[in-house]
Amino acid sequence: MSNIAAVAIPPVLLFSAMGMLSQISDGHIIVRELKRKALHIGVGLTALLFPLFLNDTWKIVAAFGLAVVWLLAVRYVPVLRRHFGSVLHGVRRRSLGEIYFAVSIACLLLLTQDKPVLFVIPILILTLADSTAAIAGKILPIGPLRGLARGKTMTGCAAFFAVAFIVSFGLLGLLADLQVVHAVALAVTLAAATCVVEAISRRGIDNLAVPAVAYLILLLSNIPDAAGNASGLQ
Repeated sequence: MSNIAAVAIPPVLLFSAMGMLSQISDGHIIVRELKRKALHIGVGLTALLFPLFLNDTWKIVAAFGLAVVWLLAVRYVPVLRRHFGSVLHGVRRRSLGEIYFAVSIACLLLLTQDKPVLFVIPILILTLADSTAAIAGKILPIGPLRGLARGKTMTGCAAFFAVAFIVSFGLLGLLADLQVVHAVALAVTLAAATCVVEAISRRGIDNLAVPAVAYLILLLSNIPDAAGNASGLQ
């Protein structure tokens, strides 16, 4: 793959996905939330392939620099906002979540080259657990929370914890050489810590904080990968 193609793939995929999803009528608030999370999930799952071709620092910076420029243009240029922005801005909220998401992916790519467990688990917790929590909280808003977690629900938090645990435990089994008890304990820690961070985050900062916390926990755990090499601190 040429360098230009490698750099172009993330922003082009983002442009295409936003264009397609923005054509769907907004309708009910649930539909608007589903559109936003469909983009969230699509970008997150696609990002799992990025380490295959974004393997140089300059490529990562260039690709995600273009993606951020595009996201800012959609936010602030009226004609682009009309045609591409409903998927992100159809839900009324003051948030830079889409920018934080792009920055998180770029930072993890820069920090975790040759350490797949440190990249895949944080990305999938953010992608799947966060999306499941948001949708569950909208469809079945049971147990509204107060204080720092105001605006969140017990339903959403339970969904986040469950998905984060399943993702973490499953991937630790695939990518790390851990005993079951150790894997369960680490998965519970990851799920609990990221669930709390997501619950208290505001204005989309969870898209930055959740993967950062997951990455730090995994890094400090010094996990041996499936080949027996440590995936954390040496």
